[in-house]
Amino acid sequence: MNSSILWFDTALAAALAGITLTQIGLVWWFWTICGRPPAAPLPPESLPTARVILCLRGADPFLRATLDALFNQDHPDYEVVIVVDAPTDPAWAIVHAFLDETEPRCPVTITPLRTRPEQCSLKAASLLQGLEALPPTIRTVALLDADVVPPARWLRTLASELNDTTWAVTGNRWYCPPDHGLGSWTRVSWNAGALVQMVCFGIPWGGTLGLHRDLIDHPLLRQTWATAFCEDTSLPRVLRTLGKRCRFVPALVAINREAVSLDSLLPWIARQLLTARLYHPAWHLVFPFGLAAPTLVGLACLAAGFAVATGRPAAAILHLGGIAAFLLSLPLLVWWIERAARRGAGAVFQVDDRRVSQSWLQLLTGIAVAQTTYPRCLWEAQTLRECCWRGVRYAIEPGPTIRVLSDDAQPDAAVAAQAARTNHSL
Repeated sequence: MNSSILWFDTALAAALAGITLTQIGLVWWFWTICGRPPAAPLPPESLPTARVILCLRGADPFLRATLDALFNQDHPDYEVVIVVDAPTDPAWAIVHAFLDETEPRCPVTITPLRTRPEQCSLKAASLLQGLEALPPTIRTVALLDADVVPPARWLRTLASELNDTTWAVTGNRWYCPPDHGLGSWTRVSWNAGALVQMVCFGIPWGGTLGLHRDLIDHPLLRQTWATAFCEDTSLPRVLRTLGKRCRFVPALVAINREAVSLDSLLPWIARQLLTARLYHPAWHLVFPFGLAAPTLVGLACLAAGFAVATGRPAAAILHLGGIAAFLLSLPLLVWWIERAARRGAGAVFQVDDRRVSQSWLQLLTGIAVAQTTYPRCLWEAQTLRECCWRGVRYAIEPGPTIRVLSDDAQPDAAVAAQAARTNHSL
């Protein structure tokens, strides 16, 4: 009995130490990646012609700032295609009001989503529409989300990183919330760990995603997106099949300053994890690793209590020390992750030098909530059979395949047809 208890204590302490050291190792790997020198920016005369696709549904809080930044890139030759979910969507009026007040520096086309297929997400359908009528002169396609405010060099940096072996480049997001809300700081904490895992496991982010023209022209990409829930997590499988790679570019990290409630955040996290479950082989690592840490901490707490009750102070100290080491490592790792992100994207952070790692009270609270709610989000992602994304409900079926079940903002057919017949090119 005593030998069995000793073995259990030793194995549990070793497992918790292993989780802590693994997290430290991943952050060190991320730090190393962020220290790699970027590709030299191409001179203006060598930059390939580019198309930027912006898909919109709903009135994102920083949409006007996104549009302003998008039309003021230092790239000499690019066009913008904006696909709005419907003419009745709030984004439609925002975009047209912005363009009425601003003279764009590049050609821009605004179209409503013409077809709403049932076997892929509306985001994927919008992207496929944005790729239509792609002139042969365009060699780079950049995807941008409405919650990203890109710096002036964004498109030039993205285009400079693509080459014959790297057919996709991606950035990621870093949250600097404007409030002290529980949801906002839980997202800060969760995203710090997610950022590291996405970079180390090669999971791209669609908010900033650059694609080589040869990838765009390959039928496998369009076939994949035609049945995909998301465009980014489904991309690595395509690239592996073609023998090409996707590179994370630290300079493309985007700062998001939106606030969020905890009730809205948890389904969002589950949906982010769902995309990894559906398409990325790293899910087989992400899922057990995410469950292991809180499980081991809980077991160590029980083991420490049992050790105290049975008069084994050394075992109690062993378990409490492991718990303390794990918990103390979490805020320090967020601090290190932020330093790494600033190391690779210093110019982005110069715009607003607020450091989330200095708001210790909010950060520690966010870490505590993220650690306790993450297993729930993981389990939901693993078991979800339906998912709601911006008012559209999808069925998640084996395969993996998806099917549109309902759309809360289904546009009026007559209005959509009229908008589709109207020329919205500027």
